[in-house]
Amino acid sequence: MTIAPRARTRGWWLLVRATSLLVLVPALARAAEPCSARPVEASVVGRWPAPLDRLVTLHARDLALRDALDRLAAAARLRLSYTAELIMLDRRVCVSYDSVAAGVVLSDLLTGSAVTPVVAGDDQVVLAPSTAPRRSEQRADRGVNMLDRVVVTGSALGTSQRGLAVDAVVIDRAQLARQSGGTLSQTLNGIVPGVWMWDQSPSSLTAQFGSLRGASSFQVSYPKVYIDGVEVANPLLLTELSPDAVERIEVIRGPQGAALYGADAIGGVINVVMRHDGAAEGDRAQLRGTAGLAQSAFASRPVLVQEHTLALRGGEDLRSSALSVTLGSVGSYVPGAESRDVRGDGGFRIVGTRSMLTGTARFYAKDAGTGTSPLVASPSMPEFAPWPSNHDQWHAGGRHDFSQGAMPADAGATSQSVREYTLGTTATFSTDRRWTHALTLGIDGYRLSGDATTALTSVPSAIDSALRAARGGADRATLRASSVAQFGSADGAAATMTFAAEHSSLQQHTVGDGLYPLGGRNTQYSGWQSNTGVVSQLDASWRGALFATGGLRVERNQGLAAADGLETLPMIGGAAVHDFGPLTTKLRASYGKGIRPAGSAIRASWIERPAVVQGRLAPEEQSGFESGVDAFIGRAFALHVTRFDQHAFGLIQPVKVVSTLMPFPNDGGTGRELYVLQNVGEISNRGWELESSVSAGQLSLIGTISLVESRVRQLALGYQGDLRAGDRMLGVPARTGGLTASWLAPRWSASITTTRATDWMNYDGLALAAAATTGPIVGQQLRQYWRSYPGVTRIDASATRRMFGGLTFVLTGRNLLDVQRGEPDNITVVPGRTITAGVQAKF
Repeated sequence: MTIAPRARTRGWWLLVRATSLLVLVPALARAAEPCSARPVEASVVGRWPAPLDRLVTLHARDLALRDALDRLAAAARLRLSYTAELIMLDRRVCVSYDSVAAGVVLSDLLTGSAVTPVVAGDDQVVLAPSTAPRRSEQRADRGVNMLDRVVVTGSALGTSQRGLAVDAVVIDRAQLARQSGGTLSQTLNGIVPGVWMWDQSPSSLTAQFGSLRGASSFQVSYPKVYIDGVEVANPLLLTELSPDAVERIEVIRGPQGAALYGADAIGGVINVVMRHDGAAEGDRAQLRGTAGLAQSAFASRPVLVQEHTLALRGGEDLRSSALSVTLGSVGSYVPGAESRDVRGDGGFRIVGTRSMLTGTARFYAKDAGTGTSPLVASPSMPEFAPWPSNHDQWHAGGRHDFSQGAMPADAGATSQSVREYTLGTTATFSTDRRWTHALTLGIDGYRLSGDATTALTSVPSAIDSALRAARGGADRATLRASSVAQFGSADGAAATMTFAAEHSSLQQHTVGDGLYPLGGRNTQYSGWQSNTGVVSQLDASWRGALFATGGLRVERNQGLAAADGLETLPMIGGAAVHDFGPLTTKLRASYGKGIRPAGSAIRASWIERPAVVQGRLAPEEQSGFESGVDAFIGRAFALHVTRFDQHAFGLIQPVKVVSTLMPFPNDGGTGRELYVLQNVGEISNRGWELESSVSAGQLSLIGTISLVESRVRQLALGYQGDLRAGDRMLGVPARTGGLTASWLAPRWSASITTTRATDWMNYDGLALAAAATTGPIVGQQLRQYWRSYPGVTRIDASATRRMFGGLTFVLTGRNLLDVQRGEPDNITVVPGRTITAGVQAKF
């Protein structure tokens, strides 16, 4: 692709200016080491019993406590054993020691933790629970809060949340363990404010986001998703995760993440960090089996639901490996809508004094019946994505006459299947006290086949169109190199410079749209997409209280033809943190811009068909601000309040129109209904987010509230769809929220989660299905089939009881209010109240 000289000059000139600024930073920062080095003292060495008397040299800043303990173990050739629940392992620490006893370093790292190092062998040290922490440790523990956690999302190699100018939400392993299931909607709803996923049926293969701080695409909003740094080929197909295999999930909402992660991140970024820790004593193997019944108003009896997991962990923290396999199934809650799935996850980690190597493998397979709708007596032939005719025009399937033998290729198909995989590795190493480098290499892909649609009306949903366009397969390769330099002192002026380069290539092929074309040619698409980005980012701070962040990504993307393939994505923000005794407050604000090519992976097979695109499609863009205030009291209380104001431009909608072309041979009609892709116009996404958590002894509470207004401000020239200026975006709830209460006791635990979404507009699916035979329903005529949906509430619960040895009884309840209809429309059916019970054994 040839890039215009003007665009090339503009993009690289901005990068040069940003880089020049970063080069000047070291001269402005204090020429001190990141942490104050501690020299060796003979008296200190003699105080520690072997092997804690071994001398080590260790330097690192903004390091997670877990990684610091691993590096210390590697440097001193120790084996550390501890229980993760007793230590805040994602807490940020700073280490700088020269020839100091390992016991000194370990004691400093564990300050504020309720554990004490106990020698248990020639090279083994157990971090045992403390019976009476020292007062100094109690004071330090009260000063540690969630701002001290190290997160990966929003930085190249990881940084403390203290200096982040955006509100990054972290769902840790403990929260995941309390979830009653492994679906992404169960994980995110009620925990991440501003994000809402509709509860999909077990026979559905796609995730459906109702809101990512409003609409970032027409009913096909989705974030950019990474699994251990490897970009997922199709984010809509990531619907389930294995909670036991995930360390944490980090979420950034809004376009601020695009400066680091590039195009397609206009709605946000989800980074899934997999577990790579070693096996604790008594936790090398875990076997879990649950089974139960799901209620359904459309089945003669309750249907069987079951899930079985085998997880194996080996090695120590310095050399570890893991493998888990999960099998699950759901019976026919509506006729023909059963599902079976298999999830497999594996990984390894090798830790050195200055380096770390991790590997990740994931496999997911699901076979599901499409079923028949119990709400529509005689469903019409579903609408399909366009296909080519003899006259090289692209038509949508619909009420076609198949009497001449042109029947759908899979008209009798009753099942669909998906296969997904991820393979990746990341190497991190430090060359000196300032520079840390990382290299990530991975590939993610899927294969999708069968009758990949659930449309039963005259107007299929946008998510059905995206699913049908993805039929076939895709493979995305990711290569990213990052270098981070740290200057200054944490007690004074400090700066972190980040340089990164990333290349991603997507090979996608579709197997056709499910219909034999009228002229006898099948429709297929095969093509490559690639994007390359160069990132520079500066994070500056003063005495750990004032923070400023500026970043710029220059990206060359083949899908950005309107910009000659070149785009600049900026981000700027700041934060101020202050301590008022035990209370810590933080003010933050940031601006970001994101872009999504018209020919993204979700629409690639459509974009290559010129007749379905009216005019020149502009890319989807979103930019805007977020600002907020956070308050913390140690780890006992946290409050986050955020205001966001974002504007989206050029969101793309598949618009149904009537063709005026002459009839084609054997089609028996004078006009055809077809879909064309059109830019809607300007959309505003504004609202408030509130998140709060309270922890008091064994009880913990997490609550979220989101208020969103997503409206059409201006229509694009030539738009022929059903939206008007001032309309609310369809399928976006105005209010969402959740409340989770958990109780953790020595031998048992319980958790209950309530989530609710209220007040959204969407199509009346039942009315559209009834009107399917009355004639074409296009453009503004569709407005009479809009309806308001009042809301939906869901309650999930789980409880565990440790019986004896490593055996635990598990009881879970899903959808306890037995809500089977109502989201996101009146034609979707999901299983009702589901109760499962089982046992979990650890060895």
